[in-house]
Amino acid sequence: MATIFVATRSWVLAQSLINYILYASAVIAVYYYLANRSLLSESEKKSQQLLREQRELKNRQKTIDLIYNNSADGILILDQDKRIEEFSPGMEKITGYDKNEAIGHIAQQLLKFRGHDEGSILPDLMFTVAGVNANRPYIINSLTSKDGKIVDIEASYALISDSKSGQAKSMAIIRDVSYEKALVERDKEFIAVTSHQLNTPLSIIRGYTSLLLGQKKGKLNSTQKEYLDEMHLACQKMVALTNNLLSISRIEQNKIKLNISDINLSDLMAEVGKSLSEKIKSAKAKVDFKNCDQNIIISGDSEKLAQAVINIIDNAIKYTPDGSVEVSVCDKDNNAVIMVKDTGIGIPADKIDKIGNRFFRTQEAINIDHKGTGLGVYITKSIVDKHGGKLEFKSNKSKGTEVILTLPKALNSKLGLS
Repeated sequence: MATIFVATRSWVLAQSLINYILYASAVIAVYYYLANRSLLSESEKKSQQLLREQRELKNRQKTIDLIYNNSADGILILDQDKRIEEFSPGMEKITGYDKNEAIGHIAQQLLKFRGHDEGSILPDLMFTVAGVNANRPYIINSLTSKDGKIVDIEASYALISDSKSGQAKSMAIIRDVSYEKALVERDKEFIAVTSHQLNTPLSIIRGYTSLLLGQKKGKLNSTQKEYLDEMHLACQKMVALTNNLLSISRIEQNKIKLNISDINLSDLMAEVGKSLSEKIKSAKAKVDFKNCDQNIIISGDSEKLAQAVINIIDNAIKYTPDGSVEVSVCDKDNNAVIMVKDTGIGIPADKIDKIGNRFFRTQEAINIDHKGTGLGVYITKSIVDKHGGKLEFKSNKSKGTEVILTLPKALNSKLGLS
């Protein structure tokens, strides 16, 4: 009986052990099933993501290929030896060279780049840190096409690296601007010719109105005098405008020439004061010439420098409805410095960088004098640049402006002056 009990108990224990093992196996099986299912789901998600990324890459590649093959701008890639590695269809159109003719050649030997105003050439610049700024975002060069034609170009560039070799390469985006440059030159020529042709009839009108206002041909009644005064004033403004346009034309065509001589700044400032005497008398602001009797000698064109200083002082008087305008001269190292400080309307901080651009005027200036042209400061800046000097503006809106005109005492021979 005991034997049967023991056997029965052993069987029960064995059965319980088997059931436990079966249960544990089931639990383990369910765990691995769920784990594998999670892994499978994660794997499917990653596969779908990879497929999406592959499709995006393909679409991007198609977009890049479309740009590369159809852009009118050229894409040029050079290796470290400045040999051509990529030469887009746009480059083929610009240069006349086939891609197979260009690849492998040293860029400068094939295309003969030239720098603008003796500046650096593009293949050399492409392997330097890009020095492009907001005011001049492109490198200006020219190159020689296959048929020997000189092509004016603008280019931007960036350093890139080869993922396989790790060597640095450089890519340039090149645009043919020959047509645009021809249009600009045509506009300059038109301005020059038109201004020149207007000068003669305007001078005649000004002469006859002056004669009539002087009552050399009979007395005038008040209405006639009023009309003639308006005509004479308008004519003077037109003459000034045409002269300014002619000056701009000469500046932009690099035809402005300087008659260099030694200039005593005290004499120059005396001449400036004499030219502005009528305006100073009628000005509401007090105009004071301080320290302008210093005998500082500089080299330059007396007439053009006087014009530059007159423009600056004239603006200071015009845009200072009341208050003061102070003009001073000082000697600083190898430079002479002319300062014009006023308490006028000032210049907004976000507009200072634009002062000196052709035809630019602030709204505050327009409100005071809507007949101005925005050419005076441009001409002044061009004259100062031609002398190797610098024109600076410091200003606070409604609190006044300080204009600092710095001129070297001795002109640099590299300026190419005559």
